[in-house]
Amino acid sequence: MTHIIAATDLSDRGDRAVHRALLLARQAGARLTVLTVIDEALPRALADTLVKASRAELERIVAAFDAGRTDAVQIAVIEGDPARAVADHAMQEKADLLVLGRHRERPVADLFRQTTVERIVALVSCPVLLVTAPAAAAYATVLEAVDFSPAAAAAAITARTLAPQATHVGLHVYHVPYRGFMPGGAAAAFLHEAEQAEAAWRKRFDLPKDRLAIRLAEGGVASGLAQAIAETRPDLIAVGAHGRPALATAILGSLAASLMREPPCDLLIARPTVAGFA
Repeated sequence: MTHIIAATDLSDRGDRAVHRALLLARQAGARLTVLTVIDEALPRALADTLVKASRAELERIVAAFDAGRTDAVQIAVIEGDPARAVADHAMQEKADLLVLGRHRERPVADLFRQTTVERIVALVSCPVLLVTAPAAAAYATVLEAVDFSPAAAAAAITARTLAPQATHVGLHVYHVPYRGFMPGGAAAAFLHEAEQAEAAWRKRFDLPKDRLAIRLAEGGVASGLAQAIAETRPDLIAVGAHGRPALATAILGSLAASLMREPPCDLLIARPTVAGFA
């Protein structure tokens, strides 16, 4: 990982994203760009004033967390639509990771349209880290939702890169249809199928059990994930995003989309293209 980009709206939520990006860049020895976007429709004189003020605020945010890295961080203030401008900048700069803060909740508006964060995630191909918690230390526990897809492999590999010293716990939830109507022992076939899928996935993507232990759980994805979160208390959840960038958020999958709306902790979303697994 050589280049990390952190985008902020200059709010407290955005500050957390910048601080986490600083921590990760220091850990990886990566180049860091911190950027914000101002409205392209503003009058030129006002836009120029905001560019100058925004640059000063970004420098303050960086210095507040790590004064020693101020000169090593590239500051960027760009104009345009926030989602499109951030996504375009990340792709143009070939970012290895894009770090964002949690979106500002708008209960009514969010029911009818995508949030800025969702739009950005749908537009980029690089992994996206959505930060919700203060960056007090390196990640200690990572929970990885695994469906044995290339996207899940990309998420697992990226999570290991971001948190090499953390405890990594995998969860795969499999569904047994018509559970109450099945003859005794018939449900074991679904567990066996999941075990075979796990073995093939590990072999294909070189993910041995000593790198990621995976719990196979029967039930619903939402309830299974909620139980795993309660048991492991992760500070990072990693999921794979399916489909191609530039499509609707629904392409990401219902799990990734729901987690983006209400992240219980920091959230990593990765596509299979990041590791050449498409």
